[in-house]
Amino acid sequence: MIHRYYLEGPILDVAGLNEITVLIDRSETELTEVAVNKWPVGMAGPPHLHAEKDQIFYILSGEGTVLLGNEEHTVHPGCLLYIPAGLLHRTITTSTEPLRYLLYNVFISTDKEGHSSFADHINKVKAIRRQQANSRKHDVAGADRGTSTDKKGKFFDNVFSGKKYDFGSNYTILLLDRTQTNRLEFVVVQWPSGSKGALVAHKEKEQTFFILSGSGWVTIGEETEPVKPGEIIFVPRNTPHTTEADQQELTYLCLNSIITETRDRDFEQMYQRVAPERKKRWKSGDTSVGE
Repeated sequence: MIHRYYLEGPILDVAGLNEITVLIDRSETELTEVAVNKWPVGMAGPPHLHAEKDQIFYILSGEGTVLLGNEEHTVHPGCLLYIPAGLLHRTITTSTEPLRYLLYNVFISTDKEGHSSFADHINKVKAIRRQQANSRKHDVAGADRGTSTDKKGKFFDNVFSGKKYDFGSNYTILLLDRTQTNRLEFVVVQWPSGSKGALVAHKEKEQTFFILSGSGWVTIGEETEPVKPGEIIFVPRNTPHTTEADQQELTYLCLNSIITETRDRDFEQMYQRVAPERKKRWKSGDTSVGE
C-alpha cells in the first residue's frame, strides 16, 4: 500500500526557485503523480505551461497569487485550482511564510512527458524554469508550447461548495467532472462517524486520497491501515478497497485519474447507475466487490 505523510519524501530543488517533495512518483502509477510544492517568501515563480498533463493545486499553507491564463486568483489554505494542459500559469508568494500546495499531476498519455520519474522531469526542465523566471516570459528555448484546448481553468475558494451525492455509507462532493478535464475527476468524500463502506473496485480509474480531517482505516486489497490528517493513500486500478471512519467524521480529497474509456458520460450518470446497488450492499453487509 502506498501510504505516506505529506511532508516526508524526496525533495527536488527547481533551480533555486521552489522545492518539490515527491509523495507519489509517476514511476509508481499509470497516470498519476503527487507532490508538495513549496514557494519561498517573496518568490514570483516563472510563467509556464504543460502540454501533456493537467494539474490541481490544493493550498496547504501561506498565501499568494496564482495566475491562470488571463485570470488572477488570491489563494489561501483550503482553496483549490485546476490547470488544464496548455494553460499558462504562474505562482507568486505574498505572505510572510512560504506558500505550500499539494500538487497533482495527471498525464494525458502513458508516455508521461517522456520522463521516467519526477526527478528526471525536474533535471530536464530546471534550466528552462530559471530562464522563464529571469525573463518573466514562458516562450523560451525548450519550453512547452501552448496547445489547442477547450478546457478552462477553475478556482474553488471552498472545496465543500460542490454538489453533494449520497452513497449511503458516505457523501461525495463533486468539484471537477470528467467532462471538464482531460483525464481526471476531483471530489471530496465525507464518511460519518463509525461508517464503513462496501468493497468497491474501479476498472477505469486509479485514485488518490488526501486526509483532511478525522481518522479511520483504509483497506486496499489485503492491507488495512489507520489513516489521519496529512496522509496520502494511493489506490491502484482494479483493486478492491473500502474506508471506515473512527469516532468522528473522516473527510478526504479524492483524485480520480481516468485511465481507460468510461462507461458513463459524467459523474451524474455514474452515480445514478451505481449508487442504488452500492447502498444495497452497504445496508446488507454484503462483502462482495462491486462498483
